[in-house]
Formats: sequence, structure tokens, C-alpha cells
Amino acid sequence: MESQDEQVMRRAREGQLQAMAARLQQQQLQQRGMGGNQMGQQMGQQMGRTQPRTMGLSMATAYDDIPITGPNDLDLFIGQPPSQPDFASFQAACRRGQLSAVESIVTSEPRTPAFLHQGLVLALGAGNVGAARYLLEAGAPITRQTVKHVLSAPEDQKIPLFELLTQHGWTTNTPGFYGAVLLPQILTNDALLDWFLAHGANPNLGVQRDNRDRYGEPNADSCLALETAASHGSVEAVQKLLNAGAQMDNGAPLYFAAGANPHAGLEMDVGRIPIMAELMEHGADVNQKFQSRHMNPQYPIVNAVMAGAVERVKWLLSQGADPDLRGSFGSATTYAQKNGSDEMKRILPPGEGFGEQGLVRAVAPQGMNN
Repeated sequence: MESQDEQVMRRAREGQLQAMAARLQQQQLQQRGMGGNQMGQQMGQQMGRTQPRTMGLSMATAYDDIPITGPNDLDLFIGQPPSQPDFASFQAACRRGQLSAVESIVTSEPRTPAFLHQGLVLALGAGNVGAARYLLEAGAPITRQTVKHVLSAPEDQKIPLFELLTQHGWTTNTPGFYGAVLLPQILTNDALLDWFLAHGANPNLGVQRDNRDRYGEPNADSCLALETAASHGSVEAVQKLLNAGAQMDNGAPLYFAAGANPHAGLEMDVGRIPIMAELMEHGADVNQKFQSRHMNPQYPIVNAVMAGAVERVKWLLSQGADPDLRGSFGSATTYAQKNGSDEMKRILPPGEGFGEQGLVRAVAPQGMNN
């Protein structure tokens, strides 16, 4: 008679086996030309191996594009596979960079791509170039989620790891899920930014706005990198992206610079002004309306007011910003009078016809003024 714990374990294992069978069936169908995503196939071929779209342990998991080729592969994703007792030692060796131990375990019996990949991401995250190189040469796949683990490595090992990955087919424009690329995530690291741009990173690529295809390409008209640099990076990072061909018309970087680091103090307030000036010199419109399906301040000056950035508001006014343009939360003037500091109120005094009812209508979300 099975105990309750044994029944739970058996049912969990049966569920894993069913999921694995489904993945294997879909892989077989794709290999026969009955499905698959062209972009995923092209990326797999570029990396020297085919990585068909798979179902994963459930829909939309981090393991969706790891090839499942063995009956025990799914056990690897729960961390302590009872079917592979040396897996914990393998993980530790990859994490510590113990190359001889890694080699010994890998060569002790045939290893699947999923087994090797689990070690690869640990080696990448720990900055162990030697172990990562060995695993890649042994057949570890580079999937859409593999490369981001390099961002956890020690600083002095990140570029050597990226160099290694380029030797195995990865590029700075290779997408992750939903077309996400790494460039927007490394903009505050000057050395990495220089390396990415020197290796062909396209500053106009970005994650799909509508998440339309998990295995699809990036948007080619994205402003994510430039907007991220404008709000969190340095003026030098913004300059480098613009020099690399970043297109401001793809988005609203001035808007994001104006509202960055809300209520973070004078230093942060003033610190964005050189970036805003750089953007203006390259043609940014001080009164550009930020288009989004979400409610937002919509205009740079309103965003700056809502961030409590007094010095940015003064600078924007000096550049011709219109304080009476109304976004979803009202105009800069009406928001300042309702919620701003005393200094903000002095900078943006109420205009003609600014009464109590007018203020309520101005700060209410659009469509709710009736």
C-alpha cells in the first residue's frame, strides 16, 4: 500500500513523463517539417545546432527551448534529479570552476544537451570561462535564456564570457524570448556598452511591444535602449547610442529623462539635464507627446513635475516647454498647483481661469471629466 507521500511523488512523476512525451512528440513533428518557427530555426542553425520550439514543463517556462532528448531530462529542472545522482556534484563543479571534475562527470556516461546546459548557465553566472568553454564544446546548447546569466558573473569575466559565446554562434543581436536583446540591460556598464557596440549591437532593436511571438524577432524600430540610457544611464551612454544610429523618432527619450528618478533629490534632478540637452541637440521635441496605451503624464514637462524635479522643469521651460499641455493627469501647471512643492508652485503659477472646478477636471484622468 502506497503512503500518501509516495502517491504524491508518483503522480508528480507521471505528470513529468506526460509533459516530456508531449515535448518529444512536438519535436518529432517539427523535425518532419510539420511546425516550428523560422526565426527559432535560423537562430539554432546559426549557433551550430537545431533548437526546435518545445512545450517545456508547462506553457511559457524558462526551459521552453532546451532540447529534451532523454527520459530523465525533465528531472533536471527540479534541481535534484533522483535519476542522476551525480548532478549535484556536477552543478557544484560548474559553479566553482573545477574543470577536471566537470570533465570527469561529463565523460562518465552519455550526457544530454539539457544536462550540459544546466551546468553551462552555472558556469556562466559564476564567471568560469574554462568550464563554460568545455561545456559548449561538449554540446551544451545556447538557448534564448542562456546568455543573460553572464550578467551575474564577476565584472572582469563578463567580456571574456561574451567573447566565448560569440565563438559559438551568439551575437549581440541574438534575441531572447519575445525578441528581447541584451543591449538595454548593460547600458550603465561603460566597458560592456563599448564592447556590444563594437560587436555590432543594433540600438534600434528591442523587445516586442505586444509580446506577439515568444520565439519571434525583436522590434526593429525600438527606442528602448535610448530611453533606458536617458532615464538611467550617463550622457556618454546616450551619445554612444546616438552615434551608433539610435533613432529618437522611435520613442520618447526626452520624456523618460525628464521623469527619471522621481523625488530623488537635487543631484539626481540636475544630473539628467545634460542628457536632456544632448537629446535636444539631436532634434528631440521639447513638447513631444509620449504615445502609450497606458495612462501616463504624456509630456516631458508634466513628467518632470510629477517627479518633483524642479531644476528640470526650469530647464524645460527655458527650452520652450508648454506648461499648459494636458496629459492624462492634467497639465504641468495644474498638477504642480495640486500636488507640487511650494517651489514648484512658484515656478508654475496658475493661469487664467484656474478655479477649483477647473483644477479637478484638469487632474482627473481623461474621459472622467463628465
